[in-house]
Amino acid sequence: METIGQILTATVAVIERVGVHNLTIDLVAAEAGVSKGGVLHHFPTKTALIVAAMRQDMETLMMEIDETADATVNFASALAQLARRIALEEGGVSPAFLVAATEIPEAAGVLATMFSALVERAGKDDKAGSIDSTLVLFASYGILISLGMKSFQPSIPQLETLFEKLDGFAAKA
Repeated sequence: METIGQILTATVAVIERVGVHNLTIDLVAAEAGVSKGGVLHHFPTKTALIVAAMRQDMETLMMEIDETADATVNFASALAQLARRIALEEGGVSPAFLVAATEIPEAAGVLATMFSALVERAGKDDKAGSIDSTLVLFASYGILISLGMKSFQPSIPQLETLFEKLDGFAAKA
């Protein structure tokens, strides 16, 4: 399991550095400190490797959302807090993963499954038929995708103001 974790962590690092198209098993093996055969033993294709890395990344994100939700007032507030952290620390959603999702059906399935679970969870959290948590979810991801794709480049103070407003809305959800 440790080796698989190293390989998947290395895959994400390589994707972030060179993109999905330039990812090779050799680059991942070198980054992970394992042999090419070691990577291929666990992941027989580049697609399998990318999909597994995305799945792990999405599972980690879901756990982080759950942990944040447990420590906050509601699910919407957890989403807003996590979106703020990702925006400020990571600059948004990885464009490389978005590219993978557009070109690899299995990768698109990973994102679709994760987002469907979030929409379902947001719907359960909304009070009396409101859709406030769902709106926070879509706003958060819109911001993160726009930042990652560099189509939205606010200053840090502007981003903080945006998230303060989103926090206020989320607190009412």
